[in-house]
Amino acid sequence: MKKRDYKEQERQRRYYFFDYLFWLGEMAQRHYKGEPRRPDGESMLMLCIMIFIYEPIFLTTAHFLFDSTVFEWFTVAMIAGIVAILHYLSNGRIYPFSRREAVMQHYEGRRFSPFRCYFFLFSLGFLMIAEMYLLPSTLMRIDGRKAEPVENTRTEVPQRWRDYLALHITVGARQEVPSEALQYLINQDGRTSRYGQPVYVMQVREEDMGGEFRVGLLNHATFDEIQDGSQKFVECTWVKGYTPDSIRVLLTGWYEVRNTGLCPVDSLEWTEDTEF
Repeated sequence: MKKRDYKEQERQRRYYFFDYLFWLGEMAQRHYKGEPRRPDGESMLMLCIMIFIYEPIFLTTAHFLFDSTVFEWFTVAMIAGIVAILHYLSNGRIYPFSRREAVMQHYEGRRFSPFRCYFFLFSLGFLMIAEMYLLPSTLMRIDGRKAEPVENTRTEVPQRWRDYLALHITVGARQEVPSEALQYLINQDGRTSRYGQPVYVMQVREEDMGGEFRVGLLNHATFDEIQDGSQKFVECTWVKGYTPDSIRVLLTGWYEVRNTGLCPVDSLEWTEDTEF
């Protein structure tokens, strides 16, 4: 009777691609006698969850909510979610142990191929990486969020953390966290409303005055005044866009810090290939 009942359940049960991947992972563990670097059934299932569920949700949300407080909380929730998925997967709540046994019995007798196992494993890994680049581009095409031409054939681009990295080497830029009062004054600047938040904000110090990039400040203060802090200057840089040769166009503004607020003293528009 038990054998007959099992055959009846086997005819009603359907098996999918992820079931086959689970079997491949489990057989790889048996084939290599449980070596820790080898895939197992749960790791193959986790790859499927990441590719077909986790990444699409995360990347889609990032596209529409990036740079918002909501996205920061969503990221924390997603990290907690992936930990919970790992926990419930290992406890058999997402992929029950009864189904695992049925899958292993269903594919019993089929020859295991290590080549096929690693082919699917690396294919899934490649698909995960490709999805990180292809899905955001697809979303930009769908909602029409693309670069638009502006004056002098430049193209406005969104502010991103990566825009700051090269500037650290080129002009000694630093990412400093301005006070709330200072941030408020910067936000009132017309360039902030036009080009978005600055790529970086920093106070100019004596060690920053070595090259020609900030030499214009010496028209408003002496080197000693900058050195002892009797006159303070704040430097902000925005990414205005790109030249036709895909070179970034940047705008740097300098402000003198006074009791009444910030006073613009100098500005410079330059490209990232400029040498100072």
